[in-house]
Amino acid sequence: MKWPYLIAAVPLIFLGVYSQWPTEAQSAPTAVAASSPPSSPPSPLSTSNPWLSVASAIGAANTQSDRDQNHDGVPDDVNAYIDHTYAASKTGQLAFTQLAQGWGEAINDISTPEQAKQAGEKIARGIACLMSDDVMQKTGKTAQVMYDELLKTRAEMLATPKRTEAYLRFQTLASGQFFADPGNQPCNFKSTELSS
Repeated sequence: MKWPYLIAAVPLIFLGVYSQWPTEAQSAPTAVAASSPPSSPPSPLSTSNPWLSVASAIGAANTQSDRDQNHDGVPDDVNAYIDHTYAASKTGQLAFTQLAQGWGEAINDISTPEQAKQAGEKIARGIACLMSDDVMQKTGKTAQVMYDELLKTRAEMLATPKRTEAYLRFQTLASGQFFADPGNQPCNFKSTELSS
């Protein structure tokens, strides 16, 4: 079985993040009068999506929140969210961290479809782990609850314009690709050895 990477939920997450951006980032740049030449040529990115160039400028101020002090591929603020939100279940913490590592790869240095495929396979494996019977049983959560929490955690991951822009770039590069079935042991840890 192959897993197509589903992007249907991205607009919903994006709109939630977008609505929290400063007003100037939400508005398209005002038109320049025809008689006055632009001060610099527009970048290819800003030509098709003007708000992305604004998001880049705002996102540059968010570099501190992108720190990864334990070098696990997940920004510190997202690790803190996972640790706090899933404190009652080590299995839940590990499963959400595994998925966040896939997202982390997707928002860092993805510039080719091949790199997007690799990150997409990590994400697919993380989702399969999170939705596995073992993990749901250990955490005491249903598939619907896990899915809802996945969306909330991804919203935390994409909480800055810089990360959102990078994730949209990943989505574009991953578009149309299929990812290998993660198999029946998708977790990077042994949930059977954990008590919760």
